[in-house]
Amino acid sequence: MWQVLLYLAINLKRFFLKVGSFFSRLHPLNCFTYIVPEASRCSNLIALIIICLPVIPYSSFAQNDTVQLKEVDIYGIKPEISTNSIVPIQQLTIKKLEALPSSSVAEALRQFSGVVIKDFGGVGGLKTVMIQSLGSNHTSVFVDGHPASDAATGQIDIGRISLQDVSNIQLSIGQPQFGPKPARMYASASLLDITTTEPSLTDKKTALKLQLRAGSFGTYNPAANIDWKIKNNISSGLRLNHFTSNGKFPYVVHNGSNVSELIRTNSDVATTDGTLKTNVLFNDSSRLKIRMSYYHSERGLPGAIIFYNSHSRQRLQNNDLNAALNYSNRSNAKVAMLTSAGFSYSRLLYTDPDFQNQHGGLKNEYRQQEYYISEAIAFRVVKDLKMSIASDLIFNKLNTNAYSIEEPERLISLTSITMNYLLRHTEIQGNLLMTGAIDRKINTNNKNHFRLSPAFSVLQNLTADHSIKIRASYKNIFRMPNFNELYYTLLGNQNLKPEQATLSSLGLMASKAFTKTIALNFRADGFINRVNDKIVTLPTQNLFVWSTQNIGKVDIKGLEFFSNVHILINKNMSFDASGTYTYQDARNITNRNDDNYGHQIAYIPYETSGGMLTVSYLDYSIGVNTLFNGYRYTSGYNHPGSLLPSWTSTDLTLGWQHKFVGKEFKVKFELINIFNNQYEVVRGYPMTGRAFYVNLFVSL
Repeated sequence: MWQVLLYLAINLKRFFLKVGSFFSRLHPLNCFTYIVPEASRCSNLIALIIICLPVIPYSSFAQNDTVQLKEVDIYGIKPEISTNSIVPIQQLTIKKLEALPSSSVAEALRQFSGVVIKDFGGVGGLKTVMIQSLGSNHTSVFVDGHPASDAATGQIDIGRISLQDVSNIQLSIGQPQFGPKPARMYASASLLDITTTEPSLTDKKTALKLQLRAGSFGTYNPAANIDWKIKNNISSGLRLNHFTSNGKFPYVVHNGSNVSELIRTNSDVATTDGTLKTNVLFNDSSRLKIRMSYYHSERGLPGAIIFYNSHSRQRLQNNDLNAALNYSNRSNAKVAMLTSAGFSYSRLLYTDPDFQNQHGGLKNEYRQQEYYISEAIAFRVVKDLKMSIASDLIFNKLNTNAYSIEEPERLISLTSITMNYLLRHTEIQGNLLMTGAIDRKINTNNKNHFRLSPAFSVLQNLTADHSIKIRASYKNIFRMPNFNELYYTLLGNQNLKPEQATLSSLGLMASKAFTKTIALNFRADGFINRVNDKIVTLPTQNLFVWSTQNIGKVDIKGLEFFSNVHILINKNMSFDASGTYTYQDARNITNRNDDNYGHQIAYIPYETSGGMLTVSYLDYSIGVNTLFNGYRYTSGYNHPGSLLPSWTSTDLTLGWQHKFVGKEFKVKFELINIFNNQYEVVRGYPMTGRAFYVNLFVSL
């Protein structure tokens, strides 16, 4: 073990030298003089050491000599990750994302099994993700290895993450795949890991990509990517994206035999975001990645349709700033290290002119800050045994006029230890997460929490060619109530207990390539989840006012199926078809004497399914996508009046792409909800009907 610690110390020194040298070439760091206010002296010192490094002369950039090789075209079938991983994983690659009629991550995630997207209607409506009936707060969202967090609500609006620059979306349940990863990735029941494209330049110093998406409901979405090479080992990329829509779409209201068509109002949205990324490659193959982003949005929050009345004047404004860096070192084949640190600041302003109070309306402002630092190392103990250790320190602070507690603060320490044992036909992975959380300035008995959370997974190959496998996994995880659940003035509940969730699953996987051009993948997973002191948050008056409570115990049982067939007919033509099906039974089992004992949890559909068919020929492609969402109840007491009908939506895409004189051109047509089905995901919030969009793309 002492050799590992020595190696870690040496690599930390390298990290300090390289980051300091790189920044010294760009700009003095006198602006970073105070990083973690009032968190703790220890965390403040660590963050300052990582970010405010002294300017030290640098001696070893990568050599400028390059060798350019000719391109070689290779075509074949890549194995499906979901049928090869020790933990349940689903993935959308850039090729599949391009075939989808989607503009945001939320729309793309509907393709996954076991996923429920709570969509509050409208083009710019808030969208949160729920995995295996566990609630949105049990899913962590990472973008390029950095967390997208919200200390106030704990629920990330994934509808705001554009697909413009996304190259891969991966959803893992239980724990991520083995490697040097932040401990925070192990601190939730499921992980949504989003990867964006990296600046990549070979024989030219600059590259420009322009994109435009426009169509129904006044949608206008221009985007631009600019990459440039600073040196052979330093490249940068700037991503700019703007989205506007008036949100005025028609919807149908049924009242007995009367049918009325109305136009949705106060559903407009305008967003602007930009991301600047810089990559530095050092001569020992270590990498430094710096990422800065800004997001601004203004939107209306459409009201619930109650007796034909959809009046709403609530508005929401967001301003978010993020800065992060990570340093990875894999120069030694036996040891890999990852150091990351980041800062985020977000401002949210919610207004409701119609709110009845003495001020003539409601105006809530939230200013949130987060600082974090993480250190992870993975190494080989013996031939078949690998180990990783990660430690994170996270500080959150919130300023708002809407809380019963002034300026709540939270300090979280996470330490993760993971072991991976790999034999010829068996793989075993175990993880232990230690969580310490302290709410500062809070005079309650519910402010300090310390937990140990174990996880275990095993994969067994049943055939010599590894075409058929079984896997089993178990995880116990702990989630603290977020700031809104505890301290919101109107509906906060300081007596909330933390949620304790236990996840267990058993799966059968089959993956068979019959020839070099035909492959079949199949996966079936059964899961049983148990949640104690489950926290349920449901909208009441509007999208911003919620009711929060512990409902005791929830028993969740379900089945997930996935199948995929891929056929390469020839070099110019391919055929891909996939389908998913999920059954979820999530029941309240708190008290046998309660009227809602044994009833399905609100907004959990019993059945969901989907299918996708894509055919590509030369430069042309056509895709058909169908989604089905079964009936569900809008309250924890299941009665006919709270039943929300099932719905089906079918989409069509037509694409063309061509390379000419080193430039790439793409055109994609999207027809959404072909049959104009009228449906609601949340009671009173109608979804858009038929819509048409065109996408234009050029790479210069």
